[in-house]
Amino acid sequence: MSGVYGLRLLRNPRMQLLVLASVAALVLLFRALQFAGLTSQVQWGYDFSFYWDAANHLLHGEPIYSATQLSGPYAPQGQDGFLYPPPLAAAVMPLAALFPSDSRAAAWIWNGLGAKILVASLLALHRSERLGERYPLLAGNGRWLLVAAAFAFPPVIGELVLGNVHLLLLGLLTLAWLGVRRGDSRGEWLAGAAVGLATVIKVFPGVLVIWFLLARRYRAAAGAAVGFGAAALLTLPVTGIQPWLDYPIVLANLSAPADTTDTLAPTVWAAPYLGFTVARILVTAIGIAMLARSALFQAPARSFAVAVTVAVLVAPAVYQHYLALLVLPLVLGLGAGVPVTALALAYFLMWGGQQDALGDLSWIVNRALPTLGAILLLGALATETGVRRWQSEPATS
Repeated sequence: MSGVYGLRLLRNPRMQLLVLASVAALVLLFRALQFAGLTSQVQWGYDFSFYWDAANHLLHGEPIYSATQLSGPYAPQGQDGFLYPPPLAAAVMPLAALFPSDSRAAAWIWNGLGAKILVASLLALHRSERLGERYPLLAGNGRWLLVAAAFAFPPVIGELVLGNVHLLLLGLLTLAWLGVRRGDSRGEWLAGAAVGLATVIKVFPGVLVIWFLLARRYRAAAGAAVGFGAAALLTLPVTGIQPWLDYPIVLANLSAPADTTDTLAPTVWAAPYLGFTVARILVTAIGIAMLARSALFQAPARSFAVAVTVAVLVAPAVYQHYLALLVLPLVLGLGAGVPVTALALAYFLMWGGQQDALGDLSWIVNRALPTLGAILLLGALATETGVRRWQSEPATS
């Protein structure tokens, strides 16, 4: 078979690049058509509309958290009120002021910003991890295959349609990694500030502060506190103090999702057997244990990727589009030498999708496979151990 002309031709790197580019173009065409169709559906800007509503409440001096959220347990689905810390609502105020009656129009700007952040993050990671040197197919213009793979990833399309914050978080956590990779005090302060800002947007990136502490990156941990505090103080004149007094209650009252059809969180999988609270504690404990082991015994790129993956999976409510944030650990794993077959399998398992033809078994594709893919990614990143490495890898231009 090795003498067959077509197979010999596929060994040529230029032909391999041409084939991959052709496949990528076809998949991206399908994703573009899918995206275009969804922009006229109810899903367009759905998550963003909650940020826009909260921003409008701030503009009119109204509470951003509802009486339902403050009075007792509530499900984080279609709830009346805001789920995130107050600074995010403040950040969306310019869009709410510009589009006071149409969140769907404002979503175009928000989602366009997310797409730009994704591309910038991938190109920066391509340079920092020297992916063009390690994988000839990704050298030069091959770097756009990395970008194409990200836009072919269904969680990314979901994020670009719904307008959640995970592409913004991807940009901030990429900035954090680039700061760590610098290997100097300025880089650590930058890394910490980026994580602090990410945590003031959505709470779960705060898990990375534990990674900073275990990896003895104390400047970064301090930088996270500074970044969080600065964002809170800068937006305080707009938000006022009351939302900050309400938010701990909003978090404490957060309960299990009422509809688990699209929920991937390990906590939700375990809740029917253990109860939501016990499941949440157990999943968090296992995740932090894996993070600690990785921080103590793995190289920085792998352990940072483990920390990001753990931060996503320990969240009490995880939906498929949240997995867009796992683009970062996928790329870091590629640069750190994680077997490409394991990364590819995790990547394709996380495609998931709605398969109504399966009837009562549709949960296998919709929930089980994406959850398995995320857990497989975590396992692939966490398996290799070595000597302790507190220092960063050398910075690259």
